[in-house]
Amino acid sequence: MTILEDSARGRIAYDGTRTPLKTALFLLVCVAWLLPGLVGHDPWKYDEAVVFGAVNEILKSGDWVSFRIAGEPFLDRAPLFMWVAALFAKVFGLVLPVPDAARLASGFFMACTLALISAASRELMGARAVREAVLLFIGCLGLLLRAHEMMPDLAGLTGIALGLHGLIVSARRPRLGGALAGAGVGVAFLGNGFLPAALLVATWAALPAASPLWRTRAYGQALGIAVLVAAPLVALWPAMLAFSGPGSLGAWLASATASRWTDATGSERFSEMFYFARVLPWYAWPAWPLAAWTLWRARRTFAGRRDVMLPAIAFVVFFLAVSIFGDSREPNGLVLLVPLALLGVAELDSLPRGAASALDWFGMMTFLLIAALLWVGYVAAMTGRPEAAAAAIAREVPGFKYPFSFIAFALASLLTLVWVAVVARSLRSNRRALVNWAAGITMAWMLMMTLGLPLVDTARSYRTLAARVAARIPPGTCVARRNVADAQRALLDYFVGLRTVRLEDPAAARCGMLLAQASPSRIVPPGSGWTEAWRGSRPGDRNELFILYRRTGASR
Repeated sequence: MTILEDSARGRIAYDGTRTPLKTALFLLVCVAWLLPGLVGHDPWKYDEAVVFGAVNEILKSGDWVSFRIAGEPFLDRAPLFMWVAALFAKVFGLVLPVPDAARLASGFFMACTLALISAASRELMGARAVREAVLLFIGCLGLLLRAHEMMPDLAGLTGIALGLHGLIVSARRPRLGGALAGAGVGVAFLGNGFLPAALLVATWAALPAASPLWRTRAYGQALGIAVLVAAPLVALWPAMLAFSGPGSLGAWLASATASRWTDATGSERFSEMFYFARVLPWYAWPAWPLAAWTLWRARRTFAGRRDVMLPAIAFVVFFLAVSIFGDSREPNGLVLLVPLALLGVAELDSLPRGAASALDWFGMMTFLLIAALLWVGYVAAMTGRPEAAAAAIAREVPGFKYPFSFIAFALASLLTLVWVAVVARSLRSNRRALVNWAAGITMAWMLMMTLGLPLVDTARSYRTLAARVAARIPPGTCVARRNVADAQRALLDYFVGLRTVRLEDPAAARCGMLLAQASPSRIVPPGSGWTEAWRGSRPGDRNELFILYRRTGASR
């Protein structure tokens, strides 16, 4: 009777049933999480800048194999993301700025990943887990920013989701599952190189070693088909490099197989192995505590629960592999979130009511506070009040003038009100805690990408800095460089067409100017023969400084 009365009052019951309203809210949360941040800002370093640099060269040269940044070879990345981004830039670049059009590739791969997680959860746990697995995945804190940047890791993540989905399907349909698992390895390899592909192959081997559930003829048949499907996809890129020119394949292999163990200068190899263990508590929140609860609940029935064993074994394999062989960078941890999301929803309904209420309350209070801070910051940027907030903004981005947009203001207001209304009208349940968390993080992200985007883009963009550098360089002057990273080279080339020559290159002897990138606390002069002509940085950037030197005796 209570549920009927609450339904009559327009209350929302997250009880695992499907209704048009809940389906619409689920799709709204997914779209609202996915789209903001894909357009409306310049490329940001590091991954975005280097990927866009390679995409920009593809568009200029038409060469889809020999990747370059600002005219120099760049063979540090697998090709799939660059190919899709360049294709999107060609198609949508007619109506959007080229970086925004290329960044749509991130949305494409993330949409594919969400769809695959949804399909995998349905196959593994039934229809009641479809929405929850996706919501838990997008609710992970570590995914939010990375999912909206141009980076090959997102294509590799799609391959991981496809490969796991194939392994899950293989229990019921070995041929189809094997084909999907093999395609997942191929997509993972083309997307992000050897590491994500090796994660899936290692999981293939770990499953039958861990449980007799996978020591079957059907599983062997699935793996045979997977190998046949994966082999040509994995061979495609090396073959293209081998035919593109001498040295290309070797250069790519050297970069693709590099790790901390191949770095002769690495002095902290063993301590870096604990990087993902250190970041996982916040990076995978709230998936990891829910996954831990699932393992606790299934501790006596673990051996017979395929829905728990498969994601648990996959997570262990993934975690060990990325900890031992992966670089200590956050995007390498994205692959851990897929099995954690699947594992976390397996026992969501059995979570103690007190724990679910605590997560629900923590999420509501956290995102309410974040929303309030964002609105206060927006008002301060527009009006100068409150003064403390305005002063903080001025310190971070000196001279920033906020451009008012009625559309952004109206959209942010509407989203805030919708979030408050949905939270207030939903009935308390374990699933509500997860829905409210995902809706809260989506609302906070939407506010940041509507109210805060002009401020963030001003702080992170190199557009103004590039123009200031170019204004100090006489037309036609050759510019050498020292310590200028690939990301900065790509952005200088895109914004002002500035291409530099390495100082160690013999051709640099003819250059009349030198551009150096340094830390403000550690500036090493280039030596005799150079006179400082200019120095500057992005607004509020205290870690990165650019210095222009003029060769002594060179014409002004």
